Amino acid sequence: MLYTVTQMMKRLLFSLLLLVLGIGIGLGLSQVTSLFFSESGELLVPTIIQSQPKTEPPLSKFAITRLHELPLTPAKISLVEEVETTSTTTSYLFRWTSRGKVMTGSVIIPKKIPTTNPPTIIMLRGYVPPDLYETGVGTKNAAATLARNGYITVAPDFFGYGGSDPEPIDTWQARFEKPVIVMELIQSLQTEGIAQQDATLPPITTEAIGIWAHSNGGQIALTTLEAYKIAIPTTLWAPVTAPFPYAIQFFSDELEDEGKSQRKWISLFEETYDAFDFSLTKHLSLLSGPLQIHHGELDDAAPIAWSDEFVEKTKKINETIEVTYFRYPGTDHNLQPSWNTAITRDLTFFREHLVPQQ
Repeated sequence: MLYTVTQMMKRLLFSLLLLVLGIGIGLGLSQVTSLFFSESGELLVPTIIQSQPKTEPPLSKFAITRLHELPLTPAKISLVEEVETTSTTTSYLFRWTSRGKVMTGSVIIPKKIPTTNPPTIIMLRGYVPPDLYETGVGTKNAAATLARNGYITVAPDFFGYGGSDPEPIDTWQARFEKPVIVMELIQSLQTEGIAQQDATLPPITTEAIGIWAHSNGGQIALTTLEAYKIAIPTTLWAPVTAPFPYAIQFFSDELEDEGKSQRKWISLFEETYDAFDFSLTKHLSLLSGPLQIHHGELDDAAPIAWSDEFVEKTKKINETIEVTYFRYPGTDHNLQPSWNTAITRDLTFFREHLVPQQ
């Protein structure tokens, strides 16, 4: 077939372009021309070089500044079993649906509460080995004291604990999605409420919500406040506030392999993701108060230096936030022997910042 000079120039220039782009590597010239030119020499649309969308790494959606993009589905909190009753409170096992799965936990309801907007405190425990855990471990003592003083307390077990469904197979997702669960719980309390055992009574809903958190529960609470930019009165006991992933590595010496395998999967994680996107210490400007922090000077599980640095950084970066910080000499990770002082200060804190008792 004969080609015009113009057609030949078009073919030559396009072939050179393919070589520069690397598309023509491994293709013979005849293959290239058959792919991109008709028999008459007309240029065809090169469909094989159309750009393909890149697949986003799966955990990117759990970055702190993106958590709010994930859908939330509030659900009614059902009381499934009465556990204990006292002269002032009744505690129940609850069942609730979060992220499409069943989660259990503990609810304690005072016998005398306001009929509207009853003050309610979400209780977030620290890490407990699954084989040692039962519903209420890590929160029950503080929850009982708060309930005796007129607050409904709600302590989720989290997935993989109590009667909850298993946690995600991906351990990173299991960690990163907990603030989403907390926010879903907050919205559930605000809109769907706690279904009362007397079916003739309406569910208990409230906007007066506080957070009490211990140890790693502090990390979950702070990340929730940052991700959703919400102002919820929050008190933290010996919180884990070290940067991610150092906060994880700090505890790795307790593992049988002294953290060898953990360091490997953290390294693999950082090959794909920017750890700063998941670190609460890099988003302190998003925090709203009021915050109250208690930390024992003899804490060997979450060193008090973490809280010292966290408070200093937060006040420097976020000048408007209200942070009250208590240090306790001779006191351990569980705030012993200063437990009574700490819980009394929490009662004062919540009386000041939640809806007054009626």
